[in-house]
Amino acid sequence: MARLRAKHLPHRIDITRLTGQGAEGQTWAAPDLARPAYVEAKSRLVVDRRSSSPTVGQEVTSTAFVVLLLTDDVLPASLVTVWKGTPREHQAEVIDSAYFEYAGTPSHVELYL
Repeated sequence: MARLRAKHLPHRIDITRLTGQGAEGQTWAAPDLARPAYVEAKSRLVVDRRSSSPTVGQEVTSTAFVVLLLTDDVLPASLVTVWKGTPREHQAEVIDSAYFEYAGTPSHVELYL
């Protein structure tokens, strides 16, 4: 099976995974730092998959597109920091994620922030 490799992903991101809902709201795991990624700052309409969002199920604007390795799969509402250490650095919620694992193609995860 063809897999995307870390050497093909030129950027690094920090991922803070959503672990669930607690008595005081959402809870997150410790940040997973400097994960390999491919990041594009581009806008597109995507369907909001965050269950706790007031816009769940509606089309919203995603301002960043991220490609990750399969091992870095994250759920919507997780937090991702892109462009760390640059003037463009920011943290955003995952609006939608897609998992692509097919024989003969570069398997990967796509995030829309």
